[in-house]
Parts: sequence; C-alpha cells; structure tokens
Amino acid sequence: MVMRKKVVSMVKNRVNLFMFAAISCILLFTCLIYLQSLHGLFLDYDDTDNVVNNPLVRQLSPAHVWQMLSAANLYMYTPLTIISYAFDYALYGPDPFFFKLTNLLIHLANVALLYIVAFRLFHSRFQAIFVALLFAIHPVNVDSVSWISARSNLLSATFFMLSMILYLYYLDRKKIIFILLVTLSFFLSLMAKPAGIMLPFILFLVDYLKKRNFSMAMVLEKLPLFILSAAFGLATLHFRSDTGNPGTMMDFNAADRLFMGCYAILGYLFHTLVPWHLSPVYAYPQKTGNLLPVLFYLAPLVVALLLLLVLKMKMMTREVVFAFLFFLVNLVVTQAALLEDGFMANRYGYLPLIGIFFILGFGLDYCRIVQARLKIAGFFTMALMLVAFSALTWQRSQVWKGNLSLFDEVVKNAPGSAFGYNNRGIARYTANDMEGALADYNQAIILNPGYSGAYYNRGLVSYNLKEVSLAEQDYSRAIQLNPDFASCYMARGILEMDATRNDSMALSDYNAALRINPGMAQAYFNRGILYLRMSAFQSACEDFQQVRRLGYDKADDLIRQYCE
Repeated sequence: MVMRKKVVSMVKNRVNLFMFAAISCILLFTCLIYLQSLHGLFLDYDDTDNVVNNPLVRQLSPAHVWQMLSAANLYMYTPLTIISYAFDYALYGPDPFFFKLTNLLIHLANVALLYIVAFRLFHSRFQAIFVALLFAIHPVNVDSVSWISARSNLLSATFFMLSMILYLYYLDRKKIIFILLVTLSFFLSLMAKPAGIMLPFILFLVDYLKKRNFSMAMVLEKLPLFILSAAFGLATLHFRSDTGNPGTMMDFNAADRLFMGCYAILGYLFHTLVPWHLSPVYAYPQKTGNLLPVLFYLAPLVVALLLLLVLKMKMMTREVVFAFLFFLVNLVVTQAALLEDGFMANRYGYLPLIGIFFILGFGLDYCRIVQARLKIAGFFTMALMLVAFSALTWQRSQVWKGNLSLFDEVVKNAPGSAFGYNNRGIARYTANDMEGALADYNQAIILNPGYSGAYYNRGLVSYNLKEVSLAEQDYSRAIQLNPDFASCYMARGILEMDATRNDSMALSDYNAALRINPGMAQAYFNRGILYLRMSAFQSACEDFQQVRRLGYDKADDLIRQYCE
C-alpha cells in the first residue's frame, strides 16, 4: 500500500512537472510572437487621451487616485485600469514600450489563469493546455494585447477568471471566505471595466455544469454579485453618453439590433475558426431605406440551423451547453451598446471566445479518446490551425505599432467603415499630409453623411489650409449633428477668436465647451487668453488657476505674469 502511494505520488509529480513545462513553453512562445509589437507608439486612437494627455496618470498621489476613483475617462468608468497606467508612468515614464509590455504580461497571467479554470471545470489537463494555447496565440486577441487602451479588457478578464477559480474552490470546500473573495475579485473586475458584468449568470452555468441542485441558497450566495452588476450597469449607462451618438451612428431600431446581434454571433464564430481579414474596426451595415443588407435577415436562420445541426449530431452535452452559453452570455452585453467602433470588435471577443475554445477542446479530446480513427486527422488539423494562428498573430500584432499602419489595415479590410477613414485622416493630419487627410474625411462623410467627427476633423484641415469659411461651415455642421461636441465648440471658438476676431461668439463657444466638459483644460486656457484680450484680468486668472488645478502647467507663466 505504501509503495502504491509512492508510485501514485511520483506519477502526479511528473504530470504536474510536465504541465508546468507545457504552460511555461506556451508563455514563452506567446512572448516571442508578440515581441515585435512592443516597439510601437502611443496611438491617437484613445492612447493619447488615456495616457499621454491624461494628467491623472502622471502622479500616484492620494488626490489623483481619488480623482481616478470618482470620475469616468473617455465615457467609461475604469479606475483600476487608469491606476495601472499611473503605475507604469511612475516606474518607466511615458515610454510606450513598457505600457505595451504590461499589457502582454497581463495577457500571460490570463493564459495561466485560463489553464486553471479549464482544468478545474473539465478535469482534463490535455484540454486545459490546448484551450490555454488557443487563447494565448489567437489572432482575435491581438487587439486587446497590442493596444494599450484595451488594457481594461485584459484586467477585467484577469479578475473575472480569478472569480471563477475562487468560486470553484467554494464549491469544493463550502467555506464562506471563498464567496467573500469571489465578491472582491468581481468588484476589481468591474473596476477595471464592466465587461465581466455577467459573472453571476456564468456562476449559475458553473452550478449547472457541476450538477448542483437548484436552491434559494444558490441565489443568496450570488446576491452581492448581482448588486454589484446592477450598480456598475447603471454607472455604465450614466457615463456611456456616446452610445448611439447621432453624430457618428446610423439609426438602428430594435429589430435591426436583433438581426445585427445574430450576425455578430456568426461573425465571432467565423473569426474564431477562420481569423482571416480581421480588422481592428468593422463597418456597421449600410441601410437601404429602412432595410439592412439581406445577409443580416438570414443570420437568425443560420444560427437556428447550426443549433439544430448540433442537436442532430447529439453533441449537446452538458459541457457544450455550458461552453456555448459562456460565449453567448458574455458576448451579448458587448453588442448591446452601439459604439462607433464597437460592432463585432475583436477586443470584445477576448472573454466570450473562451467558450468556443472550450468547445474546440472538447472536439480534440473526443478525437483523442473516443474516436481513435480520427485522432491523427484531428491532431493534424489542430496543429495546422495553431501554426496559422501564430503567424497571423505575429503579423497582426505589428499592425498596432503606429496610427497609419493601423488604419490602413481598417480601410483595407473594412472599406465600408466611415470610422476607419476618419481615423486614417487623423493619422495623415498628424503626419502633416493635409491632402490625404482631406480625402479620407470626405470619404468618411460619403459613407456616413451624419458623421459629426468627420466634419469636425475636416474643419481642422480647412483651418490649417487657411480656408476659414469652409472650416466654420464644417464646425457648425458638426455641432448641428452633435450639440454636445465640446471639442468642436472649442475649435470654433479658436477660429472666432483668432481668424474672425469675433470675441463675443468665441466666448460663447468656450462657455458651451466647458458647460459640456468642465474638465477641458485647453478650453479654460483659451478662454483665459480671450479674457486677457478683453481686459477681464480677474476672470483670466481664474481660468488659468483652473488649468493648473487640472494638472497642466501650460498657464504657469501667465499666472506669474498677470496673477501674482
């Protein structure tokens, strides 16, 4: 008996050592295929607002941390993510290499966590390794790993998976401390980003997988989680004021959204299996009159046929049901909000696609254990898939190194994306290619005549080219389309102050910008300059002091000259 125990212990140790070596190899290989992407820039695509021009990340003082905890950034409440940027800044300064490196390290941690989740859910080390490898190298995940501003997805997923692991420990040991730790971990996930808001429902799916009998105790143990979900859901609705912005979005009714949701489900499934022509941004469908393209109306039928096929093949096991609903429940919440760059966005698949990876793992395990005659074919197919995925991930990760390369990729793979043309125009404008920028803004407006951001950006080009009248027309059109466009009010104020010398109109526009966005330091600075010209020195000094309070030193010389 003693000898038998020693043999069993030795076998377990060897298996654990093999698994540790396998995970280590996966992490090392993932580092290698992402290595080149670390040598990139901060992107004008949100990185400048999240990090470069965000005064909150430059200090880790209690006052700054409190500001991070008490306010939204870019319409999102993601304080834990902003705090992580502040840590990077404190350690390395404004070097994009280390910000990207942090993203990669968080992704590697998530790979290891997913291995633990998969093993504890399904008790197959082979399947857990395969799922972790797929997740580590899949090309769809490049957007979350290589884009600094997508760190919120990574951090949210970290604490989401940690919550699942702690819940599985709770089911094994029935100690209340694990429920408390689940609640804390879930809170941190939501503080990173509310993307994991569906965790309470996922834990019910875990109960289903583990064949727990339903009881009121099952509901009560998750009550704190539902309270957190509701609180952060309401906070998201409050802060996410750009959702369905009439200045950037087309008008989609409830029926349209249903068809678009089914289409998105198929799109994510397809991109999981065939990640070809992936785009950082996908175009919303163009409506003809009140009708979507025909393929969108066929999408629910295709979804239903796929479900019938799975049922007919008797593949609808408890594990497959769990995995598919994991995918569906986590995905639905990402497609509920209509953001200008949100339709079928790859970054939204970071957590949901784990469910599809589970299913692929079941398929490979089935070939390995049940259908021996399919074993070689199954392994060969998966090996080819992994090689192809690795190559695509290496290639796609380099797309995120710069503004122009990123939006060249969008325009190439999603030529109907007005957002893509608009942002490539921004990249060209930054590179001082005014002709190219103007062509891109014009194309964005052709694709979406109601795109307020494209009118605003075209106005910036016209003003740069001294076409003051055209610039003023575009600014006014942008404001007409989007009356809450603070940056456009400020831009028109600059034009009125400097080009047309209409001080009263400039003051009105600066006031409007600050009414919409009281934290806009540049608007306070510009209004202060205007007050100086109007000899309103006290008002000017109040604005310059506000600039300083917002964390900028741009007004310090003027404060010393006029206010001390």
